[in-house]
Amino acid sequence: MNVQKRRAISNYTQVAATNNEDTKTPHELIKLLFDGLTDRIASARSALAKEDREERAKAVTKAQTILWGLRDSLDFKVGGELAVNLDSLYEYCLRRLTTAHAKEDDEIFSEVMDLMVSIRDAWRAIPATTELAQVQ
Repeated sequence: MNVQKRRAISNYTQVAATNNEDTKTPHELIKLLFDGLTDRIASARSALAKEDREERAKAVTKAQTILWGLRDSLDFKVGGELAVNLDSLYEYCLRRLTTAHAKEDDEIFSEVMDLMVSIRDAWRAIPATTELAQVQ
């Protein structure tokens, strides 16, 4: 297992430990990753406003690690074009977070936050597999 995957798993574990939701399904795990991601971006923006470079660097690094975890979770065989598009979006957001941190630019942080909130909210709207099975 490479370093990036270990970091993503570690970040997920931290998010899961602070969240009271039952995390039995992959669907719920991805929801937690998105929650952790948006929380870390919000932390980076807050640290930027406070001019706390060290805290901002930590938040950006954690957000990027979660994005790597989301990229690793993509199934290109099942997801097809959607998975390819999400992979490109996640990669774009990784680069934009780096730029936002380096340039101390809240507009870029806001752009990434808006993109990830949109994806997070769309993911939340998808019924979990177990919920689909109960409906049918």
